[in-house]
Amino acid sequence: MKNENTPQDLPWCEYPKASELERHGLMKLPNKLRTICWSKVKKYRTNTYAIKMLGCLNDPQILEMARMVADSFGKNEPMNRHINMPKQIPDELKNYLHRDPFGSAFFGEWSSENLMYWFIRMFILTDPADPIDKVEINRDLKKMSLTMLGPDSKILGGAYNITVCEEEDGFREFDPILRAVFTVDKPIFDFIFSQEHLAIQLLKSKYFEFKKALENGEVASHFMVAKCPQLPKKHAFELVAASAEVLKVQGFKYIMVCATNQWTGAACEALNGTRVHFAPFRTERLIADAFSASESEPYSSDGFISDKDSGAMLYVLNLN
Repeated sequence: MKNENTPQDLPWCEYPKASELERHGLMKLPNKLRTICWSKVKKYRTNTYAIKMLGCLNDPQILEMARMVADSFGKNEPMNRHINMPKQIPDELKNYLHRDPFGSAFFGEWSSENLMYWFIRMFILTDPADPIDKVEINRDLKKMSLTMLGPDSKILGGAYNITVCEEEDGFREFDPILRAVFTVDKPIFDFIFSQEHLAIQLLKSKYFEFKKALENGEVASHFMVAKCPQLPKKHAFELVAASAEVLKVQGFKYIMVCATNQWTGAACEALNGTRVHFAPFRTERLIADAFSASESEPYSSDGFISDKDSGAMLYVLNLN
């Protein structure tokens, strides 16, 4: 007999390939965005594990979740797992001690997983616009982002949700860790944020309600979602569904999701998400290859941003 807490697997989500040029770029949108049908997604949900807002965690647990998400992205996200770190660690990082409300720490290992951890700590947990001697916690962090806890309070998964802003605040200068993150992740930033910009412009022009919500700070981004290796994948959908519920209660009208993995795309489609834009990974070389890269720049084996014949699908979820 099937346990009532065992969710069904999400249906497979098919993405275009690099050769299917007619399926790339902006999509033809419906006259009205579909809304979530909660009764239909019930079969994919679970109550086996507790879902909590990050405000329920202490600081060491928040950093533990950041490590878990970073390790998952470093190993599983199609771009991060394909791009190699620069061969040489910047000298300015070697003895630099970072200070923020979570404590003091040196950068540590020169690895993709550790760089992703610092990306999360610098851009999501804290505000990268703050002065270097007065870094504060991101004001949206503890009320918008979620964690999944096991019976022993072990962190099994997490979702970082942020507010979408068309015009971001500037970033502080003379921060060696921020500079390292920008240097290594610039190809990914350019890839993702150019897609987001195109999608936002289309959504604004097509839907007045979306334009108004964006101006009012009522559009969120389901920015990162990940699980630990011990959690069965089918249980991770609860982090996506619960994020939509929490953000709706907090007054958000729409959620944007850049789904670089097809599992995330499947989660969006289960929630009646609408495809807005597809950016392929392997139609042009966006990064140095192993032979041409300097000691200080990231590279991949073949110059492509991923080895996967797929891409990033940007979805919008309608919470109205």
